[in-house]
Amino acid sequence: MTPSSIPEPSSSVAAPGELAEPQRDALREVANIGCGHAANALARLMGGKPVHLSVPRVESIDLSRDAAAIPALLGGAGARVLGAKLGVEGALQGWLLMLLPERDGQALGRLLMGTRPASAEDTRSALSETANILASACLSAIGTLTGWRLLPSVPHLTEGPAGDLVAEVVAGLEGASARLVVLEARFSTHSVPPVNGQLLLLLEPRASRELLQRLGV
Repeated sequence: MTPSSIPEPSSSVAAPGELAEPQRDALREVANIGCGHAANALARLMGGKPVHLSVPRVESIDLSRDAAAIPALLGGAGARVLGAKLGVEGALQGWLLMLLPERDGQALGRLLMGTRPASAEDTRSALSETANILASACLSAIGTLTGWRLLPSVPHLTEGPAGDLVAEVVAGLEGASARLVVLEARFSTHSVPPVNGQLLLLLEPRASRELLQRLGV
């Protein structure tokens, strides 16, 4: 699907606040393309080691009714995670998250530093730069798909319970009491030790509607 071949709007109708199946399919393809490019970027950073990407998920979450739904995607509100959050700048408003279980995040940092001696600050810096590279690859691919120029903000490295991170991100979203569309994909590296993590794109209600309109569904 390219900007020059955006299909005619679908006639499928969903219940208010819900996503029709053609809309879910379109958003799943957006996540597949964006996260796929991010996974390829991670593979290059790791010296060509393969990175497996799961089939992306699309969730439309009513935060006023199910505030625990997003932390549940990360293993629960109390699960400790390490990663980075970046704002999406341009025609699409939202947040992009690269998150790993704490132990996996530390392992990825060591793998990225290779044999070089590194302090804890060096490792955190490597993770932050990796998040920036992955987010740029993801948003560039989505930009090519939509014809929009999308850029990530400066990454903010975060560590702690998943519930705290999600609460912080959601608090900064417009319309946080309404539905939030979450595009999520899991990645795993073929490295020693193996590293597992997640990429999530959180879209405000208005942003998800504009994206779907851009895609013609």
